[in-house]
Amino acid sequence: MVFLFDSLCALALLVSTLLSWWMAAGAGAKARINLRFAAMMLAAFSAARILPSSSLAFDAALLLPSLAAAAIVLALTFPRLPPIWLSSTILVVGLADGLLASLQGAPALALSYQAGAALVLFAWGTSHFAENPRMALLSNLCAAALLSGAMAVMNVSLSAAMLFFAAFLLLAARASQAAVAEKRRQGSWLVGGEHA
Repeated sequence: MVFLFDSLCALALLVSTLLSWWMAAGAGAKARINLRFAAMMLAAFSAARILPSSSLAFDAALLLPSLAAAAIVLALTFPRLPPIWLSSTILVVGLADGLLASLQGAPALALSYQAGAALVLFAWGTSHFAENPRMALLSNLCAAALLSGAMAVMNVSLSAAMLFFAAFLLLAARASQAAVAEKRRQGSWLVGGEHA
């Protein structure tokens, strides 16, 4: 029965990665690349959970969500393409943190990085609430799902973590779509002359 529940959670995460890949088509080019990278990382985590090796699944749970969190931070919090050095630094720190966490078996390291990413997403969403309330709310919910998933990994509850990460990815994809929709709406207002 436990294996069936684990398989269903892995399937839910896999389905969310496919949906978010498809939803990323409605985002901007920068966000699309990062969202699809995050989807690939979490799809690999889903595949590792289905395999019989529990240690491999736990190592994947420490490494891959950190990289996905870094990609989502890059997708949502930068209105324009960030400098290459900044993008590289965010991704390399996420990779190093995940590798150290998996090599040392210290989920607190992965939790610290993902909690930092969740804090960045929450602060960014809160600061943009007046401009785009829908996007800000989705970003804040995305941060809460990321933090909940990281805490579930900390408690070695990988099935719950997969469900939280599935929600995290879908909320991030919706937030990026809401950002594009708001830009289009503002552009149509300026063209129509209502705000001129």
